[in-house]
Amino acid sequence: MPLDETELILHIGGAKCGSSAIQAFLRQNAQGLRDQGIALPGKALDFTSEVTGEQIWAFEDVATGSAGTEALTERLSELFTTAETRGANRIVLSAENICNHASLAPVLARACGNRSIKVVFYVRRQDDFLISSWQQWHLKVFDTVEAYLADRVGRVGCWNSMITPWADVMGDENIVVRPFVRDRLKNRDVVADFCDVVGVDQNGLSPLAGAANPSFDEALARLAHRVRDVFDGPHDNQFYEVMVRLLGKDALKQGSASSLISLETRRRILARYDDENQALKERFLPDFGDAPLFQAPTSSNVCEISEAKKLSEDMAMLTRCVYALATKCDKAS
Repeated sequence: MPLDETELILHIGGAKCGSSAIQAFLRQNAQGLRDQGIALPGKALDFTSEVTGEQIWAFEDVATGSAGTEALTERLSELFTTAETRGANRIVLSAENICNHASLAPVLARACGNRSIKVVFYVRRQDDFLISSWQQWHLKVFDTVEAYLADRVGRVGCWNSMITPWADVMGDENIVVRPFVRDRLKNRDVVADFCDVVGVDQNGLSPLAGAANPSFDEALARLAHRVRDVFDGPHDNQFYEVMVRLLGKDALKQGSASSLISLETRRRILARYDDENQALKERFLPDFGDAPLFQAPTSSNVCEISEAKKLSEDMAMLTRCVYALATKCDKAS
């Protein structure tokens, strides 16, 4: 690829599909990626701001109107000019919120001009997506899990509807859809998979030391839901950050099964997305053949425990918090 034809790699999500791991890898390997001809802009869509591996809020400002689309076009033009001056042949941008803003697709397409663009989109089985979204954002907003599911099922996680406007603008050949399913990821790892898609040689680059955005113990999440008034909006994670400093690994979830919703409810949720998932598979993942996009939920995905057991776990978690705090106070005195 000639140096004046720098390719734009645009990782647009989806949310809760390994974005934090990808961004953490990009951030800690910025210099090594530059050595491979890959330009990694800072969080403000420039080459002067802090390199965080993502540009979430820069794109959100454009999508929500606080920054104009003309400013985005100018910013991207500057990125291409600077990257090409530096001899880069690829620019990587990552912002999982972009998939929620189809209006940005034509803006980005125009900004790229005749340059090549590749849009990378990861998708996750919707029941797992909803559970993970509850813990990170929605337990801070909704009174009950039932109210949350009633409001969100069928409205979010509609992967085909989300990617179709991008494909219609940029062409199916420029869209890469990858299932966020361990058995289907290269080396069973989303970072390795993304590197494979983008064409990054991981040799000599630093692997992630641990999970970039780990799930929290469900007892801790239930406690957080009881005191959701402490959160300053759905994106406020200070409560969890404090608890991780206090409890360490005891604040984190062990295993992948969840007690949040039953197996029957999981199956009903996935059934609501049958048409969406089938359409996505047929258009963007034809190699799947007759196999479903996602395997049906099984009992291994579910921890069925009584309300009394949940209360016992919550009390145990609260006791750990008190003990850890007392221990830290003793050491400080």
